[in-house]
Amino acid sequence: MNDRFAPKGSSILVIIVAPNRTRSFKVSDHKLPVRRHPWSVYKDGRVIPFCRFSHFFSTSMSTTHNQSSGELKLLDPEKRPLDEVEIRRVLRKLDYHILPIVVLLYLLAFLDRGNIGNAKILGMVEDANLTGLRYNILSAVFFIPYCLGEVPSNIMLKVVRPSRWLFGAAVAWGTIVTLMCLCDSFKSLLITRLFVGLTESALSPGILFYLSTWYPRRYLAWRVGLYVSASVIAGAFSGLLAYGIERMDKLGGLHGWQWIFGLEGIVTVLVGLVSLSFIHDSVQSAKFISISEKDYLQRAITRDSSELSVHLDKKFIWQAFKDYRTYLHSLCFLGIMIPLYSLALFLPTLINELGYRAIDAQLFTVPPYALACVCTLVSAYLSDRLNLRGPFIIITALLGIVGFIILLCSNSSTLGYVAMFFATSGVFSADAVFCTWFSTAYGGETKRAVAIAIINGAGNLGGILASFVYISPRNYYIGYIVNIGCLVATILLTAFMMWQFKRENHLKEQECAGKDITVELKAEWKNMGDRSPLFRYPL
Repeated sequence: MNDRFAPKGSSILVIIVAPNRTRSFKVSDHKLPVRRHPWSVYKDGRVIPFCRFSHFFSTSMSTTHNQSSGELKLLDPEKRPLDEVEIRRVLRKLDYHILPIVVLLYLLAFLDRGNIGNAKILGMVEDANLTGLRYNILSAVFFIPYCLGEVPSNIMLKVVRPSRWLFGAAVAWGTIVTLMCLCDSFKSLLITRLFVGLTESALSPGILFYLSTWYPRRYLAWRVGLYVSASVIAGAFSGLLAYGIERMDKLGGLHGWQWIFGLEGIVTVLVGLVSLSFIHDSVQSAKFISISEKDYLQRAITRDSSELSVHLDKKFIWQAFKDYRTYLHSLCFLGIMIPLYSLALFLPTLINELGYRAIDAQLFTVPPYALACVCTLVSAYLSDRLNLRGPFIIITALLGIVGFIILLCSNSSTLGYVAMFFATSGVFSADAVFCTWFSTAYGGETKRAVAIAIINGAGNLGGILASFVYISPRNYYIGYIVNIGCLVATILLTAFMMWQFKRENHLKEQECAGKDITVELKAEWKNMGDRSPLFRYPL
């Protein structure tokens, strides 16, 4: 070995070989097939550049250099227990490299789908002649291609690299939103909203699945909370940006509301282009963690998932469609998303109707969203600490119900504005914890990817219904009643699913005890997904 790759006293493996050749070489007493690749160098546990060693990243192939004998030996991962402190250290590395870009992309996505609400009270209704239900139709039409595109998009994530797929989606929807600044009629706005919905369909379910492949289940709620909090921050940002951009009215021959679409779309395109360099495809290909850390992280993930199948197979797709839990989760999520989208699309309007000026209403949307962001992060953090999902969904949904009841019963503008804090905090917090719950309740990568897309797609149909709950000020009470009913249904369904999951976990524990099923036999159950007796449903 060349000294410049092998400094004295270090544990290093260096391999520089010809391309596309495979052979076995001896590592202690193990024969390992290795795919050769030119200039593949392992140095101090780092890969320079990434080497295609498909077997090297399995849970049983971390290596060290035996200095006494000069040979390499295999570390037995089963003899090296997973340490909580070490896992958290590795996860912090992931947080620094994985979360910032996905949070930023989701923030921009939510900003771009909801900015129509800000444009509405800045003159879009009059300038584009949005009479009758035309604005409601523009709000609703986004969600039709958005929901239909989610399942195919998540299946594509098993085929196409996430960095390419998410990058392409961001650039596409950002370009379309930018072009919306040229729209000045109902027809042109309708067409662009359809295409924004189609291109954005790749992001939300894609990121949920993407995060579930990087983090063990019990550590996921806090990260999903950060991700979902981006939607809350987007709500606050949209009001601030609209307040500032409105001053550009008539600049360049465009109305202020048109500049909202143009400037926000350009930012999305720029961030989308940059994201190509910051989205890492998988644990195996990541260059910011060492080989031993990859091994450690992969074992933590597989321990949580009972080492279930990760390959793409149509039978796993059908497993997701045939599982009744998928549809219970979908109904429950629908009950959260109708109130959430009604706030995202109409909060500026609702505050405006409380008696505040249109331009002031933009600013007054910021404080409720700011509190909702804090509540979202706190509930996600506590959910992770206690490793519980259902109780936090119920508590936060109750908080949202309190807010909508106050709005329904009060005629005071001050009390109504205070109620907005309860409603936004409860609904957005419930969304964060629920997304974690269904993202970890399905076993096997393909089934989980499809189930996430189905649930997310069904839940986002709530955007269509939410677009019509507030039609005219004198009938706003109907929207409050609908939102209360949806959250009550969510609480009942959540309670039922907690009971069902607890019951099935108990039956699986009895089966494992009665048939002497242990983790050593996990390979026999890997294709059963969450039906495996070793898989436990999150509560």
